[in-house]
Amino acid sequence: MPECKLKNLSTRSLNSGGTCRNARLNYIVSGVAAADGDPESAALAVVRAAAPDEMDGAALARLTLIKSHGSGIFEVQAEYEQSVSDRTARKRIGDRTWLFDTTGGRENVIYGELINSVSPDPSGKAPYPGPFINWNGKHGDRFQVSGTSKIVASLRESCVAVFKSSDMTASFRRTIMELTGCVNGTVFHGWQPGEMLFLGASSASPFRNNSGVMLVEVTFRFAIKNNVDSLVYAGVNLGKAGGWDVPWCITDPTVADFSPTVIGVYLSSIYKKGDFSRLKL
Repeated sequence: MPECKLKNLSTRSLNSGGTCRNARLNYIVSGVAAADGDPESAALAVVRAAAPDEMDGAALARLTLIKSHGSGIFEVQAEYEQSVSDRTARKRIGDRTWLFDTTGGRENVIYGELINSVSPDPSGKAPYPGPFINWNGKHGDRFQVSGTSKIVASLRESCVAVFKSSDMTASFRRTIMELTGCVNGTVFHGWQPGEMLFLGASSASPFRNNSGVMLVEVTFRFAIKNNVDSLVYAGVNLGKAGGWDVPWCITDPTVADFSPTVIGVYLSSIYKKGDFSRLKL
């Protein structure tokens, strides 16, 4: 029966975080019989079973046969290395990095201010569209407004948050899911209630920092729209409106001086309010 003993000869170095950066342990394996077919491989297998998989955050990287002393006695070195990149080495639980992007967004608008109206027939009169853009000129059941694409102010914010890997429990992931598609119910990261829409979050692969702690980076994404004190839509002042509230109108498409008529303007809320403090940011 092969026997494996740890030799006194060993080396170890620490990183700046005080955990093991790399290490070498030497083992003496005896009792490996030639009848085993490949005694060298058998000696390596014995050390593989006896050596720990990890030393203070450094993982077992390789086994090397150092010397064969004869009579079934071998010396094997186990090498440990900590695979920590420069980018992640100094990451700590609670690190938060906020980023933003103000690239203009687009939205479809169906009304605007009419500047000019011209008929190709000098003796005729162009149908008056009222406030609508790209009206098809039809009335009744055939009435249709397609609107046009408009560049609008757009702000996106994201937070790259570092968590202990074990803290990303099913319960916390469920919380993230439940808050996705909600607006902030209270002031959050400097934004007033109703201005911040949570778009969701995504995690990177877990990693170990130079303190030997398993961490994971999670990126939380938000879209921002300002609240307004006086929202004018289709020529009607709707008063205060949340950034993500939706104005809309009802139109009477019947013929009335060649133009459709707005008969009702409304403001609706489509997103639930959520407690963003539950995101632990």
